[in-house]
Amino acid sequence: MSRRCLLLLLSTTAAALRVSPLHAPRPLSRSAPRIAAVAAADAAGQKKRPSLRYITEAEMEERVLAAAIEQGVPAGEAQMYASCSRNIYSIGCVYPTVTVERLEQLLIGPAKAGEGWALLMLQCSRGKLPRLRSEGTALARMKAARAAAARRSK
Repeated sequence: MSRRCLLLLLSTTAAALRVSPLHAPRPLSRSAPRIAAVAAADAAGQKKRPSLRYITEAEMEERVLAAAIEQGVPAGEAQMYASCSRNIYSIGCVYPTVTVERLEQLLIGPAKAGEGWALLMLQCSRGKLPRLRSEGTALARMKAARAAAARRSK
């Protein structure tokens, strides 16, 4: 087994074994300052085109959870949609059409508001972007990292 396959297997297994408490939302991730800066730019009228960069599956889960709760979904149901979104986004799980449609309904509002994470999740749920833990995504991220390193070295 190649080293890359082994690392992918280990990371997928670790993510699958992660236990998420239903009663308490996770604290905001490292992206909180960036989110605040974007919100400040929006308030000042300097609207930017949303970025469709990949984020961590934990960050995706917490954003979907926050959006669902904000839209009045009960906490248990909101956690279920957040967990489903994490699995769809990271490993490409397939859920019943009703669940995916309801998840997309929750994402439409933030997507229309220009939230990049919501646009990204919508594209992933519709199968238009590769899942987070796929070879295609890994190659694209490696290519982008190499291009950024080349720009920095010039």
